[in-house]
Amino acid sequence: MVQELIIDLNLIKLIRAHVCPPGPAGVPGPVGSRGPSGSAGGMGPKGRKGDMGDMGRPGVPGSVGEKGELGPQGECNCTDGVDGVEGQKGDKGDTGEEGRMGPEGQTGPQGAKGNMGDMGMMGRLTSSYPPPNAPVVFSHIHYNIQGSYDPSKGIYTAPINGTYLFSYHLTVYERVLKVGLFLNFKPMVKTTDTKVLGTTSQQIIVHMARGDRVWIQVKDKVTNGMFAGSESSSTFSGFLLHPDTSIRDTA
Repeated sequence: MVQELIIDLNLIKLIRAHVCPPGPAGVPGPVGSRGPSGSAGGMGPKGRKGDMGDMGRPGVPGSVGEKGELGPQGECNCTDGVDGVEGQKGDKGDTGEEGRMGPEGQTGPQGAKGNMGDMGMMGRLTSSYPPPNAPVVFSHIHYNIQGSYDPSKGIYTAPINGTYLFSYHLTVYERVLKVGLFLNFKPMVKTTDTKVLGTTSQQIIVHMARGDRVWIQVKDKVTNGMFAGSESSSTFSGFLLHPDTSIRDTA
């Protein structure tokens, strides 16, 4: 009965559709409640390969690995290459250790004869009030390399011909001093000093031949006031100014 009714209604709708024009659309009805989820469908076919994505950020460096074992020594079939460009000069190295002394060398040829050197003397009095009528002895020697002055006799002997300079600087104490410089017994210069305490000096230039002698001498015991002490000195000195000829020719 119900089925017949449904068929009749469908038939009526069909007739109306062909005989009568459709009416205006009705107002949409309210949305029905969501139906239950359907069952999962089967896997579809494999899709095409997609495009390459953007490159990712670099990863964190890994830890240093363990040292590997030493490999076998390789063969070298090397040939010398072309010389490279000369490098820059390096820094100066440290000073090396001192080497051993080498063997003694051979004796060289004899050199030319040298000059005799400076000729002269200087002596100092060591005993006050020297005796008269004899050369005064200046026994303390300051300079007498050639030995031309005899400190035991107080006489200077000229070693070569030439011009000499002599001088004396004497301390006078308590007595009058009369003194002279003699060349071969001839007084060349004389000095008189009457001070109770003082000094006197004299200087002279003379020409001497080889072997000539010079000395200082006081007049007598009353006028021999030449003094030597810890705080005062009396000296006699002389030297060659220049020879008559070259020293080498007369030596």
